[in-house]
Amino acid sequence: MGGSLRIGVIGIGQAGGRIADLMLHQAMVYRRVKEEVIPSCLAINTAKSDLMGLKVIPKQNRILVGQTVTKGHGVGLDRDLGKQVMEEEFGKIKRAIGSMGTYHIDAFLVVAGLGGGTGSSGAPVVCEGLKNVYSEPVYALGILPSEDEGELMKTNAARSVMELSKVVDGLILFDNNLWRIEGLPLKESYNVMNHELVKPFPYLLEAGETAGRMVGVKVVDASDIIKTLNGFSVIGWSEVKVQRRIFSFLRRRTSIDQLNPATMCQMSLVDASIRLTAECDIKSVKRALFLIAGPPSELSREGVERARSWLQQVVGDAEVRGGDFPIPGEKKITGILVLSGIDLDNLPRLKKIMSKISLR
Repeated sequence: MGGSLRIGVIGIGQAGGRIADLMLHQAMVYRRVKEEVIPSCLAINTAKSDLMGLKVIPKQNRILVGQTVTKGHGVGLDRDLGKQVMEEEFGKIKRAIGSMGTYHIDAFLVVAGLGGGTGSSGAPVVCEGLKNVYSEPVYALGILPSEDEGELMKTNAARSVMELSKVVDGLILFDNNLWRIEGLPLKESYNVMNHELVKPFPYLLEAGETAGRMVGVKVVDASDIIKTLNGFSVIGWSEVKVQRRIFSFLRRRTSIDQLNPATMCQMSLVDASIRLTAECDIKSVKRALFLIAGPPSELSREGVERARSWLQQVVGDAEVRGGDFPIPGEKKITGILVLSGIDLDNLPRLKKIMSKISLR
């Protein structure tokens, strides 16, 4: 399997729906390749108002479930009620997924906040259903609640992770506790975190497309990503603005300006490694993938090899895949890391959350 990675995105619950909506928006606005990388996108919720608040997911792809039980007002944090609704109405959900047109996707990505009632209960039900019907890989993107979101949400998250880990091919984690922004109102903080989470996805999904565009030193395609994602996973990204060469002698040069392009490629990965979606012991991962995107003039074989060499040194015996994504007109170098196959013991926040149920 080569080319870009085309995914069917399914957002469940309030957080899942908003992130799926933003993901589709970013894929549409920043589209750099001919292929649609998110050809299918669906939102499922027990709360009608949450579905109405979405911006780009087509209205026919916004599925309200549990109306007879919740009257469209959601299940709150009641995970058991959420699971009952999702199981009883999975036939409706399955028909909606089928109507999206799944023949042109390479994988499914189910997105959910793991602390709420609908997302935490619905994500495992939908993922298991997808695995029973389709041969494509099924991944989940799970949002862990912050410490101040309460014990019930953390218990919901623990139960959801336990169920998801049994049915998905890979579970990408995003820790709200790590990324929350002190001093910002909660809603604003969530919006910023959602943008941080979604930012690397268009690059990763599009990088494998070679038709009609400049090809770099090493293409990162759909098969590389699918071979990497397995088990608990995290993502990191960073970007470095590329200074204009013209008239640069007229201004004072800073230390970052003095870095040569190859060093900047490596530094973008180093920075990405300290901006992971959840804390982990990077030396313990079993698989790693890197992507360096930016203007063609700043990407080189030396830069890609230096980045690969640094990453291999850090992750030791882990499988390493990676390459570059030249984008004419781009004004920054973006470094992206995908770390996968991480044991629970090497994910301190998740391990703490999982203790909520292991101690019972």
